Amino acid sequence: MITGIVLALISAVCWGIGGIVFKIGLKGESELSGNLIRSIFSVLFLLPFVFAFGMQPLNAELAALIVLSTIFSFFIGDILYFNALKNSPVSYALPLASTYPVFVAILDLVVYGYPITLNVLLASLLTISAIIAIPKETGKFTVKSFTAVLAALSWSVSIVTLDYLTDYLSPVTLAFLRLSLNSVLLFGFVRRIPLSRNLLIFMGFAGGLISVAGILSFVTSVSLIGSNLVTPLSATSPVIGSIAGKIFLKEKIGIRHAIALILVFLSVITISQPPVMITPATDG
Repeated sequence: MITGIVLALISAVCWGIGGIVFKIGLKGESELSGNLIRSIFSVLFLLPFVFAFGMQPLNAELAALIVLSTIFSFFIGDILYFNALKNSPVSYALPLASTYPVFVAILDLVVYGYPITLNVLLASLLTISAIIAIPKETGKFTVKSFTAVLAALSWSVSIVTLDYLTDYLSPVTLAFLRLSLNSVLLFGFVRRIPLSRNLLIFMGFAGGLISVAGILSFVTSVSLIGSNLVTPLSATSPVIGSIAGKIFLKEKIGIRHAIALILVFLSVITISQPPVMITPATDG
């Protein structure tokens, strides 16, 4: 349980820092090109893990689910998210994208019959409150910012498939296959490999490292404690990313940051407690 919680929080740190890195890397570049370079570098960074740990075999059902998971996660979801980052401040786009725990809870109930617990509900509310408490950077909020919500909905479909896929495939196998497939899909649209300095540094090298660390942490935590518990914790990424930025830049942490951090801590404590049922489990 504790290991799964820690890994979920590590993924939140990666997504929080990643939002800033991706926004820099996408400056003057298309979402498709940025996603392609990020995916290619991520695959390269995963190769040593593949050689070290190997990969599990696939059957038709697992292969179909991997295709579905890839399309809704790295392809549709990430393109929508990158679009939101390009067209609005990170402090708006990232919180809106972090609404996916709500969709995951509903889908988990429908698909797997997971009960909605008071723990998950309270943790989700605490996470949303923490996101609202974080000070917003200056910048224009646009209607295009709401593509981040569509990204969250798309991600939630993919996340729900992980509960099943992690029963048969390792996090390394899942990450490598999904990112490799995403690279192929994106190359089919872009038809070239963009090599601008900005893309290579921020979307490629930095973005690839952040993505691999975040994805492996997230998928491993799902395999340990389930998506219904992981998502409220990983969705704290705007808060943790903001706090990490303040620490690394040696800036003063204000009262709103402190309140947000306390709310995140309470969210973690809430998830860690024995579940209190709201809805009964179904036979889904």
